Amino acid sequence: MKLTRRSVLAGVALPACKAIALQPGDDTTMGSRMLLCGGNAVYDARLAGDAGSLRWEHVRTWRPERSTGLPLSYALTPFATTDDCKPIDDGKSVLVTSSAGGVAIYRRDNFESTFHAMVANAHSACLLPEGHLVVAASTHADGNALVLFHRDQAEEPLFRTPCYSAHGVEWDAERNRLYALGMETLEEYSFSPGDAKAQLRKVEETKLPSPGGHELSPGAVAEELFVSSSTDVFVFEKETRTFAKHPGLGGMHHVKSISVHPQSGQLSYIRADEGVWWTFQLRFLNPAAEIESPGQRLYKARWA
Repeated sequence: MKLTRRSVLAGVALPACKAIALQPGDDTTMGSRMLLCGGNAVYDARLAGDAGSLRWEHVRTWRPERSTGLPLSYALTPFATTDDCKPIDDGKSVLVTSSAGGVAIYRRDNFESTFHAMVANAHSACLLPEGHLVVAASTHADGNALVLFHRDQAEEPLFRTPCYSAHGVEWDAERNRLYALGMETLEEYSFSPGDAKAQLRKVEETKLPSPGGHELSPGAVAEELFVSSSTDVFVFEKETRTFAKHPGLGGMHHVKSISVHPQSGQLSYIRADEGVWWTFQLRFLNPAAEIESPGQRLYKARWA
C-alpha cells in the first residue's frame, strides 16, 4: 500500500516529555478543558498546578448513578469501563460509551441524561444527521457491528450492519460519509436519513497497513483522520484513501486516544501501559508534556 503525507504536522518529531507549568484556570498554554474517561466516570477537567505539582483539577464529574434521566439499571455495571467521551452539540453535551455496554448522552451543565441505550462492547459513537447516532460495537457475540439509533428513541436500535471489531466512528458532513474502523479495515458508509428506513450503506473499504484498528479521530486538517492499530499510528487521507505514518507517533504501540486542540493544534494522546489497557499518564505533543493522573485509569481524552 502506498503511503503518502501532506499534513500540516509534517516534520514534527517526538521529543522527550516534560511537565508544563500552569496556573489554575490557565487556558492559553494547554487549551481549556478536557473530557477524560476510563473508569466508571467521565471527568470534565482543567489542568492546574505548577512545575513542581502539576495536577488535574476536576471541574465537574459525571457519574451514571447520579445522572437524572438515566434508568437505575444503567447506574453501575453498564458504565463500569467508559471507553469514549466526545463533546457534541457545540460542546453542550457529551456522548459517552462503555465496553460494559452503556451508551448515553448527557448535558454538561446539569448532568441530565437525554439518551441511553445498551450496545454490546460499545467502543465509540458519533452523531449523524437529523438526530441519529451510530455506535461501534466491538468484539462480542452480540457485537461486531455498527448500530444505528435516533436520539429521541432511547433503547430502540433502528438498523445494524456487520463491522468486525468495530472500534471507532467519525462522521464527515461535507462528504456525507461515515468512517468506521474495524480490526483490519477502515470502512466508509453513506447515510440517508430521509429514506423510509434510515440505514447505512457501505461504499468503500481500505485495508489498514497493520491490523488491530483502535483509535479513529479527526486529523489536524479536515481532509485527514488519525488511525491507530496495535503497533502503529497513521494519518489517513480521505481523498486518496492512503495512509502515512504519523510524524510524531508513528511506530508507537497501543495508542488508545488521539485528540487535537482545534485552535492551538496541540495533540494529546494516551498510550496504554505495558500489559494493561489503561495508563495513569496523559501525554502531549506540540508542545510535548506528560501529566500524571493519580489514581485514575485513563483510556480516552478529548479536548472539550
